[in-house]
Amino acid sequence: MQSQPPVEFTDEIKSLFVEKKLAQARQRLLDTLDKQWDGHLNLIAFTYLYAENRSADDSKQALEWLEKGVEAGEVDAKVILGRLLVSGELGNQDFPRGMDLLKQAAQANVLMAVLTLVQIYQGGVDGFLDADVQLSQSYVQQAADLGDPNSAYHLALELERSTPPDFPRAFKYFDKAAQSGLSQAMHNVGVYYLHGKGVAKNAALALAYLTEAAKLGSPLSMLSLSLLYLDGVEVQKDRGVALSWLYIYQVLFPETELPDQLQLLLDDVSAEEENFARQAAQNFVNHQLNKSPSGTLH
Repeated sequence: MQSQPPVEFTDEIKSLFVEKKLAQARQRLLDTLDKQWDGHLNLIAFTYLYAENRSADDSKQALEWLEKGVEAGEVDAKVILGRLLVSGELGNQDFPRGMDLLKQAAQANVLMAVLTLVQIYQGGVDGFLDADVQLSQSYVQQAADLGDPNSAYHLALELERSTPPDFPRAFKYFDKAAQSGLSQAMHNVGVYYLHGKGVAKNAALALAYLTEAAKLGSPLSMLSLSLLYLDGVEVQKDRGVALSWLYIYQVLFPETELPDQLQLLLDDVSAEEENFARQAAQNFVNHQLNKSPSGTLH
């Protein structure tokens, strides 16, 4: 079994790649080839793949080193070689073998391989493979379980739309995506908690998720918070807070229409309320928007 390289060596190779000193990185990798560290052969291939003005010989060398990586059991080499053989990018297309390598890597739970298979089965490949919704969804499920937030979010949407809807599982995957900082997933988790949809009703958590999503720029959460504070639904009624979220929404999304209820609020606002709320909104836009999510909310 291959061992992992020392952290210092990994950092050194990363730095050489960032500085585009590929020949130097290649030599360091070749000098330590006898260590049989995991990923070594794959990295040597990358020094050829990323070569400036990559030549035909660079492509040939890249493929040869990837083949060596596959033989040595480097799972990342299977992913990269599989993608290249499927696409034929380096002038050597072998679609069946490329798919086989990608499936092997997916069985080893390599996220890049799983996401590649999602794309392939979603759209199909002309002359080789028809689209397959069922297989695509199975790989989306796998990617979601491996922690990919976008896959978790889209899987949750599908579970909502299924007949009958599976709200508990939809909540589970919205929550997975939300914990990775996906604002639209945070909004949906907040809505689920607010209405007790697929999960026990919890107004405090609903408010926390909707607020976090709004801070990350979710327009739906901004409008939802404005309506909640305006009506006093599950929160203490507060016109000032309602107006602040409404003005934030208007600053960020000026071309969109407002729900009638919020438009009526704007028509009935005093000068004092407007000044306070607009100042609060401007402070938010200046200092809080696009901050990193605070992490797990429950």
